[in-house]
Amino acid sequence: MVCCLPIASMAQQADLSIRDALKLMPDSLVPYLTVNNRLDMIDFMDAKMKAAVDNALTGETEMIYLSDDSLAIKMSEASLLTMKVVKQDTTSVIVLHRTYYTKGNQHETVTQTFDSYWLPLSKPVVESTLLRRDDEIRNLPHF
Repeated sequence: MVCCLPIASMAQQADLSIRDALKLMPDSLVPYLTVNNRLDMIDFMDAKMKAAVDNALTGETEMIYLSDDSLAIKMSEASLLTMKVVKQDTTSVIVLHRTYYTKGNQHETVTQTFDSYWLPLSKPVVESTLLRRDDEIRNLPHF
């Protein structure tokens, strides 16, 4: 796919900004947040306004942090998305963390890396406190 892009596009992708990465993010990674929602949040943050939008699940999604190379979006009360663009030689790597919380203060984080065209560079890695909690419950006397 890279061979078919003009040289100017390849240079732009190698110098990917966090704003461009969010704009180009596939809808499949955040299905209830439209491209327009993502663009609106960037505009709101740049205007120093509350960067909240109504998502497709009739809830509120808010960008809570935006810098030149990273961002954080509170997708819902139980979900946080963080993203960072890391420059490596002549390319950019996108590191995406999706964290899901339970009411019991447990969480699960799914981390995956992508190239500047949002093609996966790694399989998702899951870190979870939920499994540890399951072990604790199984060890209770009633089991």
